[in-house]
Amino acid sequence: MKIKKFLLTVSVVVYLISLSQKTFCTPNGCGYFAGILNLISGWIGVFMGNFPAFPWLANPLLFLSWYLFKKQKTNWSFLLSVISFILMLSFLLVDEIIHKGGSIVSRVLSYQIGYWLWVLSSLIMLTANLMVYKTSIKLNKLVARY
Repeated sequence: MKIKKFLLTVSVVVYLISLSQKTFCTPNGCGYFAGILNLISGWIGVFMGNFPAFPWLANPLLFLSWYLFKKQKTNWSFLLSVISFILMLSFLLVDEIIHKGGSIVSRVLSYQIGYWLWVLSSLIMLTANLMVYKTSIKLNKLVARY
C-alpha cells in the first residue's frame, strides 16, 4: 500500500511541476505556453469545439482518477487514467493551435518538457492503477483456489 500512495503522490507532484514548464512551441515562440496557462484557458476551446482543446479534458479526468484512487475505487480510477492518458497523447496529433483569445492560429513545431511531464503524470497514475489491478487479480485467484 505504501507504493500506491507513493505513486499517487509522484503523479500529482509531476503534474504540478508540468504546470510551471513550457508545453509546446509555435513559430511565434515557446515562452507564453506555460502549462498553467494551458490549464486555465484550455477549457474555452473545448466549448468552441476545437479539436486541439479536447486533450484538455484529460485534466479533470486525471483529477477524478486521483480522487477515486485515493478512495480505493480503482476500477473507475483505472478507466479514467486510461482515457486521460489517451487524451494527453492525442495532443501529438495537433498540427495547429488557436491562441490569444482565438485570434491567432499557429503551427505546433515541437513539444516541450511541460507537455511530456503532463503525460508522465498520467502514465504514473495509469501504472499505479495497473499495479493495484494486477494485485487484485492475483488475490482473487488465490481466494478462488481455496
